[in-house]
Amino acid sequence: MSIILTGDIHHAIGAADQPFCEHAEAALAVRYAQIAAQHGLKMTLFITGRAVIENGDDLRALLPMDHVELAGHGWNAFRPRVWYAAVRRLVGSHHGPASMQRRMIARTCATLANWSGRRVVSWRNHAYRHDRSTPRLLAEAGILGWSDEVNLERSGPYRDEGGVTVIPINTTPDHEYLRHGAWPRESAAEQWGGPAYDGDEWCARVCAQVERLVGAGGIATILAHPVCMQILDEWATFERLCAFLSRFPSLHVQDAAVACIR
Repeated sequence: MSIILTGDIHHAIGAADQPFCEHAEAALAVRYAQIAAQHGLKMTLFITGRAVIENGDDLRALLPMDHVELAGHGWNAFRPRVWYAAVRRLVGSHHGPASMQRRMIARTCATLANWSGRRVVSWRNHAYRHDRSTPRLLAEAGILGWSDEVNLERSGPYRDEGGVTVIPINTTPDHEYLRHGAWPRESAAEQWGGPAYDGDEWCARVCAQVERLVGAGGIATILAHPVCMQILDEWATFERLCAFLSRFPSLHVQDAAVACIR
């Protein structure tokens, strides 16, 4: 069947990866998109609302790129952490009550749409954080495709009872499992529960997963962060990954979501 290449873009959030980069993630997103284009790949970038406010000029080069879908990644990546940790203790969710999450979704979608001129119809929360209200609230906001689930057992998209199409990340994500930047093999395994792979191991693993999924008639969704790909080896692994992915038809998240509805 097909593949879906995705990446996440954040503003300056003080994450462990960001000190290893000379440029904002927004600037890295442009190079990421250029490499994907060289291999004929569509891609979906999930972007925080604050990244558009703080780094909109860096992101502007993405606007004329038809192979790039711009999608929502929440407003502020749950920063400041202390405040959101308190919210979680009080309410049981980083998002707070449904009304607070509804406003966050609306604010993010409106900011991206006003900046880009494109309606936002795909979504991934920062750190995959969602609660039982999330699918319903996303559907109410007009979101078609939602990609918070990491599940290597899923063969492709499916409809959630809340009214959105779930686009599961069904290949090994890079950030949690790829040894890069602040995450050497030992610390990555300790932080995320392991295992942790170097670039060659991770790329070979993802390629094998893609081949298995597509060969079985499924849709393989890949998460490769621009910041991770740049830090790892100055895009070399990403170049190899894109060369492999170019063997298969590629989709935007919204394409897969619409197809699932039909």
